[in-house]
Amino acid sequence: MNKRRLFTALCMALLMSFCMSFVMTLVNVGFAPHFFAAWLKSWAIGFIVALPLALILPPLIQKLGSKLNI
Repeated sequence: MNKRRLFTALCMALLMSFCMSFVMTLVNVGFAPHFFAAWLKSWAIGFIVALPLALILPPLIQKLGSKLNI
């Protein structure tokens, strides 16, 4: 795995999990007093899930796109 692919996956996982966890925490909790603690906990869990997915899924999706001639 090259550095560019690792950097891209790391940035995508970081930014996507950060934004998605913010929105989902806001929807579920609102701006409650414990919002930021709940958000950071949600973001940490989301990042742990997102990073391996950001490393594994792109090559599989590219192969599928090639097979579908997209």
